[in-house]
Amino acid sequence: MLSVEDVAKHYGLRPDTVRRKIRTDEIEAVRLGRVYRIAWPDVWACEDGPMPKRARITRYQEDLLGKKAIAGALRVSVRTVERWIDDGLPTRNVFGTVRCNPHDVTDWLKLQGVDLPSAWWA
Repeated sequence: MLSVEDVAKHYGLRPDTVRRKIRTDEIEAVRLGRVYRIAWPDVWACEDGPMPKRARITRYQEDLLGKKAIAGALRVSVRTVERWIDDGLPTRNVFGTVRCNPHDVTDWLKLQGVDLPSAWWA
């Protein structure tokens, strides 16, 4: 089970935003005393993207990246990242915000012939 802070880090949001989403029932959570706990399937249920299965579960537990973070890590413009998204880069939209799994970005860019260092997002 994840804490509010863990989920906020995964989505790239503030913890207050996650708490608000829990209070409005946009995220399923269990309350233990004063603390909320969230299961991974409930986290993924908030993302517009395929639900991870079996071998891909650990891959989708990686923190998601925004367009700006991808652009900074790869030293390209945000517009370049937006163009990649238009060209088919897989996204996982979270509450109307575009986020990408770093493994999906790596796989897609390698298919496009872009040479990337391993774990470029770390």
